[in-house]
Amino acid sequence: MIMSLKLRIVIIVTIILLINFAAAGYFIVKNARLALASEMKSSTQLAKGLLINSLPTLRFSNNLGERLTLIVDSVRDTRHIRAWFEDMNGQPLIGQEKRLELVHIPDAPNWFIKIMEPESVAFRRLITKGSKSFGYLVVEADPTDEVTEVWRDVQVLVWLGGFFLILIVALVYIALRQGLKPLDQLAEALGKLEKADFSARVDTSVVKELTPIQIRFNHMASVLEQTMAENHALAGNMLRVQETERRDLARELHDELAPCLFGIRVDMSEIERIASEHLLTEVEQKARSVKSITDTIQSLVRKMLSRLRPMTLDDLGLIDALRDMLRNWRDRQPEIDWEWDFVGDFRSLPDTLQVTIYRIVQECTTNCVRHAEASHVKVEVRREAEYMKVAVTDNGKGLDSDLVRGFGLIGMRERVSALGGKIAFDTEEGRGLQVRVMIPLKGEK
Repeated sequence: MIMSLKLRIVIIVTIILLINFAAAGYFIVKNARLALASEMKSSTQLAKGLLINSLPTLRFSNNLGERLTLIVDSVRDTRHIRAWFEDMNGQPLIGQEKRLELVHIPDAPNWFIKIMEPESVAFRRLITKGSKSFGYLVVEADPTDEVTEVWRDVQVLVWLGGFFLILIVALVYIALRQGLKPLDQLAEALGKLEKADFSARVDTSVVKELTPIQIRFNHMASVLEQTMAENHALAGNMLRVQETERRDLARELHDELAPCLFGIRVDMSEIERIASEHLLTEVEQKARSVKSITDTIQSLVRKMLSRLRPMTLDDLGLIDALRDMLRNWRDRQPEIDWEWDFVGDFRSLPDTLQVTIYRIVQECTTNCVRHAEASHVKVEVRREAEYMKVAVTDNGKGLDSDLVRGFGLIGMRERVSALGGKIAFDTEEGRGLQVRVMIPLKGEK
């Protein structure tokens, strides 16, 4: 699976940011742990000093319990320190409630407590008076508050990191989308060029780095558009010259050669009759042979005339010529349901356009009969304000994609292209074929 460039860059930026946030979190926790250990040690040393300075006063105290209470209260007020007095068996006697209160777990996950909590720092001092031992005065570091504060700082870092991660990734994505938008436009414009739409252009004012490519693309499209316009004009002119020559040649064949052949055939029929009456068998056979040859030549001339120029166009006009063609198909192929629909006035159409439409319908219907195995064929020709539209639809076996270039379809494409039109083949194997042609009328005279 190919990953898009935008997604790749977003993933890379996300990974980099996550690494940075993880590194920042690591160093924050590491420095906080070192600071906590240092502060615990400092607080313990301070409490120890206070305790040592206060112990000598026990010798002069008449109430040992009251004096121990004062000493415990003075020491445990030190930050991050808890203190209590316990008997020789380890049972707390003074400061018990404070000790139990500070034994509570910090407001942080266990894994974080294990990471942050330093080694236990404690000081125990045996309290004696004379030869009698009363118990132990205990001072112990209490990191609970500090661990909770560091955990809250880490939470703030996580929230801020998440916020800025989303913000930065969103901004990067937006910037990439805007920056790569010209490439989407370029791809769309290339698609139009592929479909022979040479009016495609791209905007050159979005991304500075892509401007040279966009300028060259627009120039290329302009050159192609101009070249295609010139080719269409040249092809149209060649088509008109070709049709003019064909019309002149067909007229000469029809007006000059056809009457001569007809005269020869009539004379040969007369010679055949005379030879038959005078029992000139050999002459009669030769006359029949020449007559047969003349019939063959006449048939060939008619076919040549049909290929050079559909004479029914000159005699009947486009609509009647098309109707005559389709009626002939209906008489010859009665098993096919033929349908046609002609809309508009075609009398003022240029001669080249009329011939092109006739040839397209002729080629399409011939393919329907020879190759499509269709049971229904519909021919539609419509004149609209700016276009001539032709559609020939059948319900046959359709065309394989490799065959779209066959069956004379290339010739149709060239004829339509020469007039600046478009032709499309909508087909699906086994579900018929529709040939759609659209030829502009603008500029036609």
